[in-house]
Amino acid sequence: MSVEEDNKARYRAFVDEINKGNIDGVDEFFAPDYVEHSAPPGAPPGVETIKMVFRMFRTAFPDVVFTVTDLVAEGDRVATYVIGEGTNDGPFMGVPATGRHCKWAAFGINHYVDGKILEHWGLPDLMGLMTQLGAIPPPPGPGGGH
Repeated sequence: MSVEEDNKARYRAFVDEINKGNIDGVDEFFAPDYVEHSAPPGAPPGVETIKMVFRMFRTAFPDVVFTVTDLVAEGDRVATYVIGEGTNDGPFMGVPATGRHCKWAAFGINHYVDGKILEHWGLPDLMGLMTQLGAIPPPPGPGGGH
């Protein structure tokens, strides 16, 4: 198996662990000096950022499932497109539970070293998710509000 294929397989295994709710068991997928370049303000350092984010999603969406839609690997980088989906039965980023079923996407780039993620840059569609939760109004125009 090539390094690229191995890194892609390890990313899928990481998402499988998250889907099982095994957030504390994800350390094996990250380098000890892991850096999250897209960490929210006030997030803890290292892999604890990942654990915090996925606990937040699991609390807000207890039935959340993340589906890896696309993985593209080149050298030591793996680009990801992941869909999250679940029912909002807990608070999320200051928004009380709505009971709504939501679906959102996230793009990411992971830098691997020796089979572990050393760095991550991510872009989740939080605006789309907050719109689904009713926290912000939909944009005007076709399919939106107004």
